Amino acid sequence: MPKIIAIYPTDKQESTKFLNRINTYLKRKLNEDWLCVKLNFSEKEHVSCIEFISKVNDKFILFMGHGRSDKLFGSCSKESSDFVSFEAMQYNESIYKNENFINIENIKAFKDKILFSFSCNSNRNDKNSLGRNAILNGVKCFVGFGDIPTDYIDILPVKKLKISYDEIFPKRAIAVYKGIIIKIIKQCLFVSIQNNYTVQGLVDLIKIQTNKEMQNLILSKNKNRHKKIIVDKLFDFKSEILVLGNSHEKIVELLA
Repeated sequence: MPKIIAIYPTDKQESTKFLNRINTYLKRKLNEDWLCVKLNFSEKEHVSCIEFISKVNDKFILFMGHGRSDKLFGSCSKESSDFVSFEAMQYNESIYKNENFINIENIKAFKDKILFSFSCNSNRNDKNSLGRNAILNGVKCFVGFGDIPTDYIDILPVKKLKISYDEIFPKRAIAVYKGIIIKIIKQCLFVSIQNNYTVQGLVDLIKIQTNKEMQNLILSKNKNRHKKIIVDKLFDFKSEILVLGNSHEKIVELLA
């Protein structure tokens, strides 16, 4: 059995394709100790995934996808629409959309595990948050992240929302930012697994590596007019990581 399991929903609307670089890197480095469960546009697959997680003895579960403070999203097809009924979306792959995949009701499936939620806005700690309810339902440790901007805000909605143009995260800057955070996460996960770190050790390493990447950008002689906003976003990235539960849990019990 693998020592690390990743859950990776497919998203054809708001692409999470860049996250696959974590999967390919760790598969190459860890071989049979790594398993990535890629979910397609099927309710059966999503239900089976939760059942599978509830039965395996593997301790560290990595979620890679979209979400919010109280739930993590499943797969989303390119043709899905908010105007289609939930029942229709469940049974039609071309319009499938699951925005209630991992939630307060089924989080107990992760009991006795570490859930590392690499997902936007999973860093809340209140009575309705997934993180707090995970710990209350027996999850040993929950790691959540803040806002991870990976999509460009078009000029029109920016005007409607009255956002300053200084706050816009340009496409080119987003591409650099995504490349950096993927590099940080995949390398820190590998080092932490190989050296049998605790969850806190992993999080500390992520923060250290983020600081290094920020410093590299600041000191770089390359002319990048978006340097400041990328550095600011990286600062937010590492500052907004939340750890709930026992941060001294080892990621894996024993290494092969």
